[in-house]
Amino acid sequence: MNENTFPLNASLTNVGPQPRAVLGQSNASSISLVETANSSQQGTGQSNLVSDPPTMEMAVIVPTLNERENIEPLIADILAADARLHVIVVDDGSADGTAAFVNEFSHSASGDANRVHLIDRGKKLGYASAIQDGMRLALKEGARLILQMDADFSHNPSYLPELLKKQAENDCDLVIGSRYVPGGGTKNWGIDRKIMSAGANSLARTLLDLSANDCTAGFRCWKRDLIEKSGVLDVQVQGYAFLFMTLYRCTRLGAKIGEVPIIFVDRQYGKSKMSRRIAVEGVRVLWKLWWQHVRGKSV
Repeated sequence: MNENTFPLNASLTNVGPQPRAVLGQSNASSISLVETANSSQQGTGQSNLVSDPPTMEMAVIVPTLNERENIEPLIADILAADARLHVIVVDDGSADGTAAFVNEFSHSASGDANRVHLIDRGKKLGYASAIQDGMRLALKEGARLILQMDADFSHNPSYLPELLKKQAENDCDLVIGSRYVPGGGTKNWGIDRKIMSAGANSLARTLLDLSANDCTAGFRCWKRDLIEKSGVLDVQVQGYAFLFMTLYRCTRLGAKIGEVPIIFVDRQYGKSKMSRRIAVEGVRVLWKLWWQHVRGKSV
């Protein structure tokens, strides 16, 4: 892994996890890798990015923008959840030192230095392309399962074993950490946010004939085959419309989709990345998908 140069429009820095008490110790073995391919701006179709032999079995993609207070404990908790998991942090030019911390983390004295990876994109390019760039790296390194989650602990790493268990026991193509199945829910949300979230989810589910209960969830576990077959890497949106748009593609393909209940907890540190522009994009994409759906056109 440390000798690979990845086909991403970003600087890629291998970093290693360490028990929280000793993070930041020096390790001269960390390597910085830079590549100039413009994959953030272009789709790739089905991926042939497979290394031989695979260097990671499972990867968790974590998009970040100013998540310095969350990223250190989050990385530690993800790595503790399952020894097979790698973490891919995709940072969009954080001004609070998020990427700088992960970079410094690469100098810690850790035996797991090859389990955490940084894609430092240097500027805000959007949620969707962050997930896509993380997926490209994971596919290149041979990961058979690729997970995605938020950086603010709204998706608690303690649920990762449940997603993996559901996938393994049911051979699911996609597993969703769901707020809207028995046992799931939210915490520290106001009534306005609950109504807006449930309404958006219900609207997407109804208009697009989706079977999943939580269509706007960003806590997911993907089989690599589904990513390659569904064209997820070609989806051209910026924000959270990526979530129901990719789910729609998966549903149309007949993918086997499972859900596990989670409690979605509102962030304690940092600021939400939701904006008016992202919300408007979501509405526009949803109605466009619905129109294509009723006309029987492929997306």
